[in-house]
Amino acid sequence: MKKLLLILGLIVMLCGGSVSALKFYNLGPFQRGDEVVEEDKQEEEVDDTILFVDMEPLAISIFQGNRVAATVQIQVKLATNGKDNVKKIKRIMPIIVDAFVRDLHSFMPRLLKAEERIDVLIIKQRLQFISNKVAGKGLIKNVLVQSVLEQPR
Repeated sequence: MKKLLLILGLIVMLCGGSVSALKFYNLGPFQRGDEVVEEDKQEEEVDDTILFVDMEPLAISIFQGNRVAATVQIQVKLATNGKDNVKKIKRIMPIIVDAFVRDLHSFMPRLLKAEERIDVLIIKQRLQFISNKVAGKGLIKNVLVQSVLEQPR
């Protein structure tokens, strides 16, 4: 009986050692798993790549009374990740531009009353909020305000 238990124990240890060796050298059933992990890592790297979508400059007229007091031109880029997201953004770009212009048309006079100059950070945060509302949270990762030009009339 003791010899049988000893032989059974040796067989279990031999099998465990064989499985460990196969896993260590990526052989047998363990070989396919690493290839899939490498493919997943490559897909994640592609998805993590930040891509930029250029927009036409936004021209916002600021009225004072019945006349145009100034025109503000804002150059914006939208940051996203993945080529599929770029296609989605380009497809809904007219909706995004319309939402930006409508919001900034009412927001800019209030901003200029509170501040003496246009604060780029406030504009960026406002446009990010609008883009999340229009395109859905997560599609547009960042709104980059490249330049703000104010042209008094």
